Amino acid sequence: MFEAPVALAWNRRKNGQKAAVEIVGDIHEYTKLYGPKEPVDVPYLNARQLFDFNEHFIEWGSPMRDRAMAVMLSMLVAALATLPALGLVAIVSLGARTGSVGFFAYSAMAVGVAFAWFAVGVYWYNYLRATVLTALCARYRFNRTTRKVYVLRPRKFGGNVMLDWDQVKAHPYWRAPGALKLEPGFQHDPQLREARANASGGFMMTRGLLLYWPPFDEDDPKRKGEELLWVGQWQSGISDWEYIRRFMEEGMDAVPKPKASHYRRKGRSSMMQHYWEDEMDPETRQAELMGEPDPRRAKLSLIGRLLPLPFLFLDRLGQWLCYWPTFPKEWNSDCGRTRRESGIGPEEPLRWTPEKCNANKTQISF
Repeated sequence: MFEAPVALAWNRRKNGQKAAVEIVGDIHEYTKLYGPKEPVDVPYLNARQLFDFNEHFIEWGSPMRDRAMAVMLSMLVAALATLPALGLVAIVSLGARTGSVGFFAYSAMAVGVAFAWFAVGVYWYNYLRATVLTALCARYRFNRTTRKVYVLRPRKFGGNVMLDWDQVKAHPYWRAPGALKLEPGFQHDPQLREARANASGGFMMTRGLLLYWPPFDEDDPKRKGEELLWVGQWQSGISDWEYIRRFMEEGMDAVPKPKASHYRRKGRSSMMQHYWEDEMDPETRQAELMGEPDPRRAKLSLIGRLLPLPFLFLDRLGQWLCYWPTFPKEWNSDCGRTRRESGIGPEEPLRWTPEKCNANKTQISF
């Protein structure tokens, strides 16, 4: 899902690219960013993070949330937009038959329809387009053989791009600004800067790992080459960065081998797959951390088991309103070994001799 890129795009229209990166990305001269050689923690996985893992690359995704709420809101918005239009059609039809409907009634309904569609457009552009009728998520392949990061994302959020790993800067402590009202140059005020650094992440506790590529030329007003990627699940930015960094710098043997419960599903999931992997699995993971020998037998509250059930169909519908992006073959980002595009869990082989890996040192956008 793409809540953060939508916020970045909205702020870019209002304040320009540089200020948007400072406000939304919290990237400015006072922010500590980490390079590929700088450790921040021990590498570990604490959630479903990986799509793929082998000696050449690891594949991560962008943060995900349940789509049920977005689908419900989409239905509500569609109804609010449709009803005034149907009312206008009914009035026009009645007026054509009886000639009793005046200009004022026509005008009132036309204004109502125009306002409803305007509100729908605003709500779609600022929220729903991040969740439905878009990619299921962004995909990021961190390839240590080519020293590249291969990015798949919708064109409206920057498009596909191939980035140099050695140029990356990590902000593992990134937090969404939440309700803070920030203007360009806020970072020069110590109080605002501290408030931004300690933001809660808003109602949804949005915080995690942000990867940043600086522009080729800092004086370029278009800031070509500047990229921001939100990687992994929310609230796990520090460990995610160290896992990715250690893999890219030292190899697959330098990081803990992922368990089956650390993999994310490629493509769409069924209702019961979503129920287990995204709703119940976090509960059993917590039980495991608390010492339960068999987390599948963990005592979960009845309401915790039943509450997600009515919304499974809506999440499934939300998934079918999205597509699963796939890597261009010409990138050869898989180093000559085609990987599956559905399913979940470890995939063989883990080691192979690479074929024609694309090690071009130029940053490429598509």
